[in-house]
Amino acid sequence: MVHDDILGPWGRILIIVAAALTAVFALLLIACFLKPGCPGYECVRKRKREAKSVPPLRVKSKGNENVKLSDVSYRSWRLGSLYEDGSNGTINENASPTEGNSWNSSNAQFGCADTTSSTLNLVQTDKQKTEKKKQREFPTELTISLQYLPPCDVTITGKLVIGIEALSGLPPKQYNCTLEPYVALNITKQSWSHRKRQKLHSFRTRGVRHTASPIFKETFVVANVKPHEVKDWILDFAAYDHDRYANHTELCAFKMSMKEARQVLQSPEIHMFNFRMKPSSLEFGNILLGISYLPTAQRLTINVMKVRDVKFTPTVSSLNNFNPYVKVLMLNGRTGQRMKKKRTKFVIADSQPEFNETLTFDVTYNQLDMVQFLVVLCSRTAPIEIATSNAEHPSDSEDSVTSVHRAKDVFIGKVALGKGVRGSTERLHWFSVLQNPRKLVTVWHVLK
Repeated sequence: MVHDDILGPWGRILIIVAAALTAVFALLLIACFLKPGCPGYECVRKRKREAKSVPPLRVKSKGNENVKLSDVSYRSWRLGSLYEDGSNGTINENASPTEGNSWNSSNAQFGCADTTSSTLNLVQTDKQKTEKKKQREFPTELTISLQYLPPCDVTITGKLVIGIEALSGLPPKQYNCTLEPYVALNITKQSWSHRKRQKLHSFRTRGVRHTASPIFKETFVVANVKPHEVKDWILDFAAYDHDRYANHTELCAFKMSMKEARQVLQSPEIHMFNFRMKPSSLEFGNILLGISYLPTAQRLTINVMKVRDVKFTPTVSSLNNFNPYVKVLMLNGRTGQRMKKKRTKFVIADSQPEFNETLTFDVTYNQLDMVQFLVVLCSRTAPIEIATSNAEHPSDSEDSVTSVHRAKDVFIGKVALGKGVRGSTERLHWFSVLQNPRKLVTVWHVLK
């Protein structure tokens, strides 16, 4: 035979042994790739992990149907760990104002057939209290000067000179825009009750732009005062941020009793004081907002639903003069400039208004990283008729004896939404909208 001729009498045995060794080696190799713990199995598993971790390539096309919103530099966020019930993929609400849980059954009125609504609360109420304690406190310090000039004779009366020197360490703005702080001073009497407490004197410094540590060096003089009257005074200092789009925000406040500064009345020298101010916690109500983003149409909708527990006083004198509406501003998060503005219809004399209106904004895929939305609750003021004389103001019509003066609308409170806003609830609401495209995510927000 051929095998006997080539390999001799052991040829057939060698061929059988080689075939057996090849089969055994193949079986061992297959088992190495299938059995966990073997080098081959671990190598294949590592390659699969690397393939899954690599983000998909972004293809420039007309539509963004296949593009995930999580790729807009939000890949590091893990929203599932931020919610209590993140394992089942739903976002629920644990703490809301009254009638908040009944909203899920009435979302169909917005006409979104493929939109699912969910309400959101990030953590439990007790955890929110602990988180507020852990929040970073900005050590705002106020520097003032006090000087009392006693009366010399009948013509020269006593004077209290109050100097507001500087502020340092103010907290940042709610949204990305520069601060323009100023200080307001109100003088009241300590003997007055809280209800009957009125302002004896009110002063305000100028605003200083683009700084969190402004220097004012302004002096205010209260004339015709006596030492026993000054001892009963309370100096109420409050630092505000001038907002050109909404209401001025109270940043921090401090009250000083003149009883604690008796050395001021004992010598006519200038006494300097440095006080630590307390962060402000003013809240003007709650507003329910529903936001959804449609990537295909590149359209963002804000559903202004309802407002509860509005504190419109003392901004508005009475409920009859409170005509609320909501204004939404689309801002450039980098420059703070206004890009678009839309508003709802106003409601007449209602302390618990329900708007149920949808405001639509065209937001491109690239703008999601930079835009911010400022939601402002306003009150519309009625036009004032001013009687005019035909001699002073000649008119073409003999019947036009009155002119209508349109007063400015009053701002009640605001809330900012977007990537770079300061509030944790507002920021997480924005990220949850981007992580859940085509879904309406509703959240109760606090107006500040």
